[in-house]
Amino acid sequence: MKKKPPPSPRLAAVAVMDPDLAGKDRDLLERAERHPRSYSEGETSVWWATVPRLVRPGAGVVGLAGGAWVTGEWQWYDTSAHDGRATASDVIGRKMQSVFDALHYAFTVAWPFGVGALVLAAAVYAKDAAARNRSARRLAELRDRCVRPVEMNDDARTLLARAQQAKRAVLTSAVHRFDLIDRQRNEVSLPRQEWEIAEALREYTRLVKAEPSNPKGGKVAALLDTRRRGLRASLGGITRRVNALESYAEQVAQADDRYRELQQIQALTDGSDDVLDLLARTARDDLAVAEIEGMTGEAAAVADAFTTALESAQEAAVIALPARTTA
Repeated sequence: MKKKPPPSPRLAAVAVMDPDLAGKDRDLLERAERHPRSYSEGETSVWWATVPRLVRPGAGVVGLAGGAWVTGEWQWYDTSAHDGRATASDVIGRKMQSVFDALHYAFTVAWPFGVGALVLAAAVYAKDAAARNRSARRLAELRDRCVRPVEMNDDARTLLARAQQAKRAVLTSAVHRFDLIDRQRNEVSLPRQEWEIAEALREYTRLVKAEPSNPKGGKVAALLDTRRRGLRASLGGITRRVNALESYAEQVAQADDRYRELQQIQALTDGSDDVLDLLARTARDDLAVAEIEGMTGEAAAVADAFTTALESAQEAAVIALPARTTA
């Protein structure tokens, strides 16, 4: 029994950001995507974000102040109550009093420093909370400048993943890296195409989800049918755009294959003189020379095929990446 081929891995779409975003805004959105929990709370009160973090250090400062007061008030040994006779209890009392005096001095010096550190910590925590609030406000303003896969239905996510795969295939190709195709145009137009496709798919999903699940009455059903035909036509237009990107990526992949083939043949023919000398010394027949010349001819044929593949990729780019007109 013939085995079925393993299923192809499911394409996974990723979030798309507006290519016109400033660098700081893009960094903020990327951090929010990587650490969603850190940015999910929105704006919070600076007071309530700061005070809970000061409870423990504040208790420590209170303890230092309390220790300074206790050690200053508690007298272990009173010299005025003795007539100068040195008894065993006097020796112990003086030692205990000296310990308490040292503790009192340490607490008296330490607790003001603790207060200063507490004030500094409060300022740092408050500044951090204010910065988080600014980031939360900016994220709210940038909400529509980033399209996330969770905002789309299954059909839209699949289309977006296909577009992103085509974009990656072009931008990671050898002919793109070595500027054998229009590298600058790719780096500008492909992110713009991806963003426009993502925006359209998000809007398509929003309109689909806005439809009533249980339409009541014939008029509502007729209106809903007309609406759905319009949405299908819109999705069809987006699909054609994605298909054009995939066609462009396929042409670039073919050019990549021809380019690698040409590189391999050139590497083989670079040493043709050495091979020819070796064959001339050993066989000294015209057949060896003909073989080397045949290799050179094959390299020329592959170079022609590579040129043709590049031209096909450029033609596909004209369809997939139409030039943007400015008013």
